[in-house]
Amino acid sequence: MARKLPLPDRIQNAPDLELGLELYMGAFWDLDSCRPLGYGEGPIPWTTIEQYAQLNGIEGEQRDMLHYHVRQLDNAYLKHRLAKSKAAAGSS
Repeated sequence: MARKLPLPDRIQNAPDLELGLELYMGAFWDLDSCRPLGYGEGPIPWTTIEQYAQLNGIEGEQRDMLHYHVRQLDNAYLKHRLAKSKAAAGSS
């Protein structure tokens, strides 16, 4: 029988996504697996975002917005991952 536990704080207090932005969030998560890996995670390549736009029929201003939003999400993601890895290294 499942226990009724409270939702974690980060889920309870998650920000609302403005209507229409789900396209960019979905694209970011789709493209996350395309980032280069080497000594660490690299940014999602511009060419990968462009190919995603072409394959999904995203054109014009919406294509520009796709590049912008995916890049902003990617920058925030990489900043978060870097801080997390520094914190883990500091606690070792």
